Amino acid sequence: MSHNYKMEQPGSYQGQAPYNGGQQQQYYDQSQYPPPPNGTGYGQAYPPSGDYKMPLAPDGYQGERFEPQKPKFQDIPFAILFILVFGGFVATSVIALRGFSAKASDTVSTSGGLATTLNGQTAVILMFSAAIALVLSLFYIFLVRTFTKIILEVSLALSVITSVAYCVYLWVKGQTAGAIVMTIFAVISVLAYWFMRKRIPLAKIILKSIIRAADEYKSTYVLALFFLIIQTAWSVWTVWTLIAVYQRFTPGAAGAGSSASSSSRTGLVVLVIFAYYWTSELIKALAYTSVSGVFGTWFYNASPNKVKGAAMSSLRRCLTYSFGSLCFGSLILAVLDIIRAILQIVQQQESANGDMVGAVLACIAGCLVGCIDWAITFFNRLAYTNIALYGNSFVTASKETWQLVKQKGIDALINDSLINTVWTFGSYAIGLGCGIFAYAYLSISNPEYVQQDGSYFSVVILFAVGLGLNIALALGAGTIGAGCTTMFVCLAEDSQVVAQKDPELFEALRNAYPQVVHTVDHA
Repeated sequence: MSHNYKMEQPGSYQGQAPYNGGQQQQYYDQSQYPPPPNGTGYGQAYPPSGDYKMPLAPDGYQGERFEPQKPKFQDIPFAILFILVFGGFVATSVIALRGFSAKASDTVSTSGGLATTLNGQTAVILMFSAAIALVLSLFYIFLVRTFTKIILEVSLALSVITSVAYCVYLWVKGQTAGAIVMTIFAVISVLAYWFMRKRIPLAKIILKSIIRAADEYKSTYVLALFFLIIQTAWSVWTVWTLIAVYQRFTPGAAGAGSSASSSSRTGLVVLVIFAYYWTSELIKALAYTSVSGVFGTWFYNASPNKVKGAAMSSLRRCLTYSFGSLCFGSLILAVLDIIRAILQIVQQQESANGDMVGAVLACIAGCLVGCIDWAITFFNRLAYTNIALYGNSFVTASKETWQLVKQKGIDALINDSLINTVWTFGSYAIGLGCGIFAYAYLSISNPEYVQQDGSYFSVVILFAVGLGLNIALALGAGTIGAGCTTMFVCLAEDSQVVAQKDPELFEALRNAYPQVVHTVDHA
């Protein structure tokens, strides 16, 4: 049965004043869009008149979206745990940095191991790499905003070419374990290309809508830049802290203190690394959720006037009521990140020892963990959007997200949109740029630890690549990724809103995915 997607002129809310003075008024043409059967959907049926409040969110959420009547702090134990871990990192950093001597770092004995690599000169390389990643990330946002269609098509093609090229490189170098795995991914990427390119027209419309929303609410870029600076500063702080820990607690180091020992060094390094991964994921979550709240405000705002203070309101909710929930979600991803890093180290050690069976097993395990990490990252993004819109706890948001995915096939929509490909490719390019800088710097300066052991050359380059990649991904998840996910969650919950705000987008979605016009049933 065909539907008429013309919307009636909205009226005014009754009852409680909605978020930001009534500028999020949303109404549906009742003659064209009847309520869900048995009063399902948001848990209440639409009133017979065209003048009514916005439906409530799932599971007894009280009040308007973004403005619950009874807000409360969610997942408090995880917030407390994070504060304790972060406090331990700060204490370790202060103690280590007080006794750190960058000038004496090159005098560490050869038996110092990694301490010979982690010195002031390496820190300078990584600091410059972080600055380069910051500049390139901002430049890439400009390119995406200016050349949307070209960037989308080129990113998809280059992502396939890169996968195939890297696969060929591994075979040529004789790295059988990695080559076998990359061959599988390369074949999948080639086959997927022919299916994904059919969705490029739809993805163009979605991406243009997201960028148009970001242009209207430029605070999304301000928030992304704000958290990008924090992410960059956090990465630099961690680098210096890690170097200081090695110099202060490595026996035989020039800056070693009286408490220097292998056991104390190992324990503090574990604490620093764990705090780094968890805090990095939390910064991404805060950026993602706060920007998602701004996009949600744009989605539900029927007024031609922009909602004032949307960014600050969203950020305030993330740092107060939803902070514990974001700590919970980021902790899961941090643990997976650490497991992946350990498996990569094991794979490298087994390959160096000539144990191909062990290297292959470690590689397969790493790929499995990587797939799990990708799935949970994708799921967490939807859950973070739920938290931004409704203020739910992480467990409640996860349950509702699972229902949303099962009923709406959001995973298919996200994958078909191709938008993530744009920023993923850009992030790898930015990471590669940082790696090229590190290579050039090391080639010119030729530090002592590279002269003693050439293997450290690749270690520093990989660290620079990872640092740049991490910074770029943090910015991408805070703008384009957040906007894309928020759009799909809002479509699943209130698809008819798009018919009024963006008829072109709604028509494209309706033709490709007819099921989007049906509201999610959370009963």
